[in-house]
Amino acid sequence: MNESVVSSIVFASDLPPATISDRVRRGGLVRLGTGVYTSDVETLPERVVTREWHAIVGRLYPDSVITDRSAVTGGVVDGVLYLCHAGRARETRLPGLLVRARSGLGPIEGDAPLPGGVYQASKPRALIENTAPSRARAGRARRTLTDDEMADWIDRLAMVEGDETLQRYRTVAESLAETLGAKSKRVALVSRLTGAALGTQQAQTGSKALAARQSGRPYDRDRMRLFSTLVEALRESAPQNRPVPEPTQDRYRHLPFFESYFSNFIEGTEFEVDQAVAIVYERASIPGRADDSHDLLGTYRVVNDLAQMQNVAQDADDFIQLLKSRHATILAGRPDKNPGVFKERANRAGNTAFVLPGLVDGTLRAGWSRLPELDTSFERAVYMTFLVSEVHPFDDGNGRVARVMMNAELVAGAQARVIVPTVFRDDYLDGLRMLSRQDQPGVLIKVMRYAHDYTSQIPWDSTETARHALQETHAFNEPNSADRLVLPSARDAPPTTGHGWT
Repeated sequence: MNESVVSSIVFASDLPPATISDRVRRGGLVRLGTGVYTSDVETLPERVVTREWHAIVGRLYPDSVITDRSAVTGGVVDGVLYLCHAGRARETRLPGLLVRARSGLGPIEGDAPLPGGVYQASKPRALIENTAPSRARAGRARRTLTDDEMADWIDRLAMVEGDETLQRYRTVAESLAETLGAKSKRVALVSRLTGAALGTQQAQTGSKALAARQSGRPYDRDRMRLFSTLVEALRESAPQNRPVPEPTQDRYRHLPFFESYFSNFIEGTEFEVDQAVAIVYERASIPGRADDSHDLLGTYRVVNDLAQMQNVAQDADDFIQLLKSRHATILAGRPDKNPGVFKERANRAGNTAFVLPGLVDGTLRAGWSRLPELDTSFERAVYMTFLVSEVHPFDDGNGRVARVMMNAELVAGAQARVIVPTVFRDDYLDGLRMLSRQDQPGVLIKVMRYAHDYTSQIPWDSTETARHALQETHAFNEPNSADRLVLPSARDAPPTTGHGWT
């Protein structure tokens, strides 16, 4: 059924009982709950409720207010919608949804009207009402937030809406306390936690996010959730081992050249291989390409320094220092891009907004703290490239420094490096996006595993030998090429329409 219809909901009071019964018997209506039906008989009842709950709730609970735990998300939480209304406390069960309405105050100034006749509690009201005591029941979370959950929410409000808005929320919340019947102890909790977020007072809290903010290093909680997702997926993934016991062997001599070449090429710094050879090995100057030449040479200086690439962070301070110093070397030829200095303005790519400047240091440190949970160099390498890419801590050069940090983990662990050839660019970026936007880490892990296998099989003993192998496996093709990246070990296999990892 077309989901653009205004509403498919029919209530028992809308039609005579006999008509309702007849339409149900003939298949023209489906019962959703007591006195609630839908004429959309082709859609699963759960989906109908998800689409139409405003209309249902507004009719069953007119002038009700979405509040308590539901106020944080603006709606359903783990299958439950928490309301406050002027009537008696009661519950309504619908497919995929439990509506729990308590008796209390209806809409007041600041509450926002929603479709269907329901209201959304204002943030100040929700702050006060979420301090009310409640208990978990039947395996469900308690109706109101715990103190630590409240601290987490206040930290998010500070992060998303800013200090000035949070200060206003606190002032209004304090003024609403008497209207909402909140005792002074409850009001004091809101004041203390908002004060901690604003930096005007200290508060003991079990919230890691608010504690980090109090220490002067707030972090992006949404990104930390993504980092946790990746850590868990990596720990459950199959082992990956492509050892390089002697990285100084001739076989690997020219790998750093192609590593820097491709890492710049996929970021838009495009040279012919012969031009890149002249820049790196002969320090040639390409007319009109001075900045791009510096980018290529700066990247090469980092990845060709074996001692540098074997250096991995031992703590968060070390990690920040390594990240900044490597970035400074890569972009040394572009002083306008603030090499080695964290961004001061927000940046984004398409629909993805990266970590806000004020949260960069704290998010990198908090993200690094998960690294010791990973057992292998490959796991740490995949995690590292996502960590740096997702934070995007600099004005420019984020992709290049992310891949440098990734390969440093591999070199330190005596593993083959990972190169992302031109033809593989979109696969690599899609892997990052799938995790960033859809919470799906599997694609990134598969992509990196394939690139790791690929890099380990190329002979890097001379630029010509490596170039030939790269050409034979389509590495230089454009990302939209019909010929996809092929493992050297699989060149004799029948052709496929996709990469070997798909």
